[in-house]
Amino acid sequence: MDIETILISVLSSLGISGLIGIYLQHLWTQKRETESRIQGLNVKHYESTLVFMRIVLEPKKIDHFNVAREDPVISKLTNSQDIRYFARQRLNEFYYGSVLFYSDEVLNALKEFIQNSTEEAFMKTAIVMRKDLWKKDTKMDLKTLSLQK
Repeated sequence: MDIETILISVLSSLGISGLIGIYLQHLWTQKRETESRIQGLNVKHYESTLVFMRIVLEPKKIDHFNVAREDPVISKLTNSQDIRYFARQRLNEFYYGSVLFYSDEVLNALKEFIQNSTEEAFMKTAIVMRKDLWKKDTKMDLKTLSLQK
């Protein structure tokens, strides 16, 4: 083998390695962008879900939430029972619509809240959502997070 053949082999190998590297970097970038978009959508879904969960717990404070863009019907209701019923129905819709993309832990926590709507169940759901969004364990517990004493 002469030096020319070796040089061509080395340059070819570097070229192919470079192309493979560029392709793998493209795939990695595409994956990160997709994950980022999904995370952004989940943030919006989780925020909406948490708002309706708070309305179930505190229907008289509905004017504290910007729900007109979420659902113009609920913002027109005045009776606490009607507001709570409507918010609960929206949560049921969120639950069934979320089966495709919420994690098992979030679905279980949301189901628990729908079946037993308490402050503790709300906080458990929020903590699970937080863990799901940021893929990290949280050191916050129910007592630390809750504003109620």
